[in-house]
Amino acid sequence: MYASIDVDHYTAPLNRDTEKQQLFTSHAAGEIYNPQFSYHSPPSGWEEPFSQFISELQPHQNIWENWIYKDVDFTLELMRAAATRDPVLATEATVKVYGEPSADLVQIAYEMLAKLPLDLEPRTIPSEDMAARMRKALTEAGLTDWCVIISNAMSARISVRSIDKQVKVNAEYLFSPSELKRLLVHEIGTHVFRAVNGDLQPLRLLRFGLCNYLLTEEGLANYHEASYGVQSPADQRRYALRVIAADMSLNHSFYEVFHELVQYTTLDEAFDIVARAKRGFIDTNVPGCHVKDKVYLEGFRQVSAYLERYPDDYSLLMCGKVALSMLPELRNLRENSLLVQPRYLPEHLVQTFV
Repeated sequence: MYASIDVDHYTAPLNRDTEKQQLFTSHAAGEIYNPQFSYHSPPSGWEEPFSQFISELQPHQNIWENWIYKDVDFTLELMRAAATRDPVLATEATVKVYGEPSADLVQIAYEMLAKLPLDLEPRTIPSEDMAARMRKALTEAGLTDWCVIISNAMSARISVRSIDKQVKVNAEYLFSPSELKRLLVHEIGTHVFRAVNGDLQPLRLLRFGLCNYLLTEEGLANYHEASYGVQSPADQRRYALRVIAADMSLNHSFYEVFHELVQYTTLDEAFDIVARAKRGFIDTNVPGCHVKDKVYLEGFRQVSAYLERYPDDYSLLMCGKVALSMLPELRNLRENSLLVQPRYLPEHLVQTFV
């Protein structure tokens, strides 16, 4: 088995704050500025264990091995893009897995912005307090083998690395009171609990998110936010703006996308969203995009529509870090007594903390 590697560590800008300030200064003066980001370099030889592992796989043997192969191959492509800082590689790799935002999805995003109120809650809560709340929730759930760390090298506010049983909180961000609740449901109630439920399965492979699971993963997280009443109009606007940023970034510079987004949100949030779309890029003047962020809205719509028709399949989706496309295989596992009911559900978390 290959060692885990945190791709985000190598695609989170080291000079994010200084470039952000330079952009804001230029924008206020009516001048165009595209951030020039710097990053940690991947360690020498990072590729060897991945290449060795993938060479031993037989993707045509069965569907599970095929999914493993695709997942490792995707990680290789992402890390090669990070190592070379080639925007074309980053764009091609992510579009291959996630696809480009559809015209219909972009239209829906703009319609959401037109309907939803701009009501941004002040963010005053430091990362240390957010991390402490996450630790308490994990402890209350009995997940003492999981840890919460505060990190400076992140693109997201919070991320979950199930392979390391780790929740990471971005040291550079402040959080709003409502985010204390929403992110518990999103990160622990969905991402952590799906990983833990997967670890309890006879097929422990279900604790890992295999290729193309993310659309369902983030869609289900947002479905939980909406179901438990912790998703605000500001959150919905953010997911819509991520779709627009992913779509525009494919053919536009950082500043052009930023200029579009500031019509609908704050300077800070516009910068954060575009920085995620251009993650891993050094010269953000060039077109190209890490299109992952479109899955939040797209996945929410897919998961919501599916569960409205087939609510009994909810437990299958919580059995591990699985995708909607895996449901036939999960049913086969269940029929052969190789799938157990999920032990951890967000409703248990909500009863205590939300």
